[in-house]
Amino acid sequence: MQNFANINNSKVYSWMEMSHRAFIAQQLADLFAVLSHPVRIRIVVELRSGELCVSALQERLAISHSAVSQHLALLKSHRLIRENKKGRHVFYRLAMPDMTAWIVEAIPFIVPDDADIDQLKSAAEHALGEWSDCGAVSVKDSRDYKNPVMPD
Repeated sequence: MQNFANINNSKVYSWMEMSHRAFIAQQLADLFAVLSHPVRIRIVVELRSGELCVSALQERLAISHSAVSQHLALLKSHRLIRENKKGRHVFYRLAMPDMTAWIVEAIPFIVPDDADIDQLKSAAEHALGEWSDCGAVSVKDSRDYKNPVMPD
């Protein structure tokens, strides 16, 4: 019986115990789980143009050196990035550079349509009215929830 390891190598699935559809679905779920953190998505996008070291990623992401290293270690353990040692420096690159195109192509899936925006705006106005300590407020613009406009 031949075994196939999932992306993170923490479990081993037997081809005979799992249908090919279930096996692939699990692999995709594991991939999405790895990419479910915003910093890891940003790292993948930052690496779209080529190799970068931890310091360069730290500067671009504005997070600690150790946080960058931890995210890189997870991405590396799932074979999404590779490292290239040049002297004392380690540079990271995408194992499959087309991954960034795939992420960019997913952006339209997160953009709400007009009906969703109207519902969100209505819900925001309702919540602001109920939760505000300073009286009635309204949402000036559906793109400006952080700056509610006080009525005249």
